[in-house]
Amino acid sequence: MTLLPISNPPPAPRETVFSYLSRLAATWDTDVVEITNDMGTSFKRLLAQDPEAFDALAVWADLDPTQLENMLSWTGVRAGNVRLMFCGEIFVSRALRNPVVRACPVCLREDAMQSDGPTTAAMVMRGDWQMREANVCLRHNHLLVKLWTSDNPRERYDIASRLSEIGSAILAGRHDLPEVAPTPYDIWLDGRLQDGRDDTWFSGRSLFAATTFCRLLGQTILHDKAAEDDLPAGAHHAAGFEIAKQGEHAVRETLARIARACEAEPRKAYGALFSRLNHEYVEEKGFGPYRRLLRDLILDHWPIAGGKDLLGEVVEERRLHSLTTASQETGIGPGVLEHFLVEAGALSDDDDRPQRRRLFDARTYADLLSEIPTLVGSITMREAIGATKMELEAFERENILVPRTRVAKVKSPWRIPDGAKFVADLYQEALPVTKNDNRWETLLLARNRTGLSLRYQVDAIHSKRLALGTRAGVRGLHGLVVRKSDVDSLRASQSRQKTVVEKGPPGMMIAAEFGRSVGLRDHGNFISLIEAGHTPAAQQTNPKTGRQQYWLSARDIAVFHERFVTLTTLSDETGHHRNTLKSLLKASQVARFAPGDQDFGPVFLRAEAIAALG
Repeated sequence: MTLLPISNPPPAPRETVFSYLSRLAATWDTDVVEITNDMGTSFKRLLAQDPEAFDALAVWADLDPTQLENMLSWTGVRAGNVRLMFCGEIFVSRALRNPVVRACPVCLREDAMQSDGPTTAAMVMRGDWQMREANVCLRHNHLLVKLWTSDNPRERYDIASRLSEIGSAILAGRHDLPEVAPTPYDIWLDGRLQDGRDDTWFSGRSLFAATTFCRLLGQTILHDKAAEDDLPAGAHHAAGFEIAKQGEHAVRETLARIARACEAEPRKAYGALFSRLNHEYVEEKGFGPYRRLLRDLILDHWPIAGGKDLLGEVVEERRLHSLTTASQETGIGPGVLEHFLVEAGALSDDDDRPQRRRLFDARTYADLLSEIPTLVGSITMREAIGATKMELEAFERENILVPRTRVAKVKSPWRIPDGAKFVADLYQEALPVTKNDNRWETLLLARNRTGLSLRYQVDAIHSKRLALGTRAGVRGLHGLVVRKSDVDSLRASQSRQKTVVEKGPPGMMIAAEFGRSVGLRDHGNFISLIEAGHTPAAQQTNPKTGRQQYWLSARDIAVFHERFVTLTTLSDETGHHRNTLKSLLKASQVARFAPGDQDFGPVFLRAEAIAALG
């Protein structure tokens, strides 16, 4: 075996194996094929990264293990299917093995000028120049420039031959470009390659994924800012890194700002960032943190349906609906649906964005959306509960039967279960009455005859003060009747009570009456709230019965309203339907006021309820 002379060049810092092999060939005035044959191997085996071929090079060139290891590190060695280990990091092969060969011409010219031998024997190709995501030589603040292009690895990595073809142009400065200022991205990448130093959000993460993400993020940020050809080299990397170096919060806010400003779908809003993470890099483990970040952000800003594949994962549950998707899922026209959603507080009535971008929380309003298709018009409602047109209108006016919405343009506002339950509860109190018994009359006729409100009659029926009957052969609400004499007695009793109340303490209101006025119809609930010390009241003797009763002054009433709300008072304050308010409070996990698990009925702390309703 022929020993190398002492004058053989040592490997240069960051030099690749193929660069060193070419310099050896130039030194010995031969080519890479002949010199590898002299080594007892072949150029083809070196291109195939045969470990024995690398060992043959090391022995023939008298390289110590550290020199060979450093060259292999900056060259990139196979580490699995289309993977290379480069500078201690895993890269996909195409990130380093590019048909386009780039270099810093100033570095190559300096190399040549420092040698007395052949020009090509001195020019060193550095490993970092191979990186697709590298842009600048930090030694000379010079952009990396294309020297040659070849799809054939044998021609591409015969570096001595390629340099001999363009060496004179390099020496003459014909490849030189104006000096550029390195960006923070360029400085960060160089430090990460040199010794792994990194104090950014990317520390500990795949360098290949990090550099690629910077470029894709920059393309998204600079989209439409200027024509692609007008942007300086490395502008995308620099723009993306400027945001990403600040951490995940800055990246998320930047992408959210794009989402808020864009009316298009995610694919168009995020361009290459979305398409690459959704296809080319969807299986790449190193891109996992960026896929998850973008995925969460898309789910927070677009109405993505459950079951759809998004960035490599199936969406388990829809987070957002748009007016368009809600219409498609419910089968209700967007115009009708909009009335319900505006009334429920899901949408703003002054939002002029397209229907596909008018968004609301799908989970909060899921019950409303499932309910709307079941709503019916007045005729269907009357038929379902056995009521006349006048009866339904009268019970609605007194808020006994309440439509799901009071928007006049909605022609189907009624929930049949509400009316059916109301009638069924009354039927439990009723006795059979013959068809022609004239001593009985419907609740509406009783109201019209005596002025006794429907609400008062219903309360009296439930408190056993007014008997209820069901007329034979008549179905539903219209078949419910009350005895005329009982109604007359109840009317007289009401008149006497009003007289007594009017003579009660001035400016005072009976606690039970106030409780009913705010929707706490179970007399015991409001009294328990008073007796537990949660709301003030005065105890005085009822002038008619002689019994002690709780009375509320105007100040006591104000104190209650300052601390508490009920569905009735909230409905009065906000204009929202009770069912809407109930859904919103439930969605926000606002529980009834029940310290020590004591039940005071449907009463809530005002601060919690108002905060939940925004």
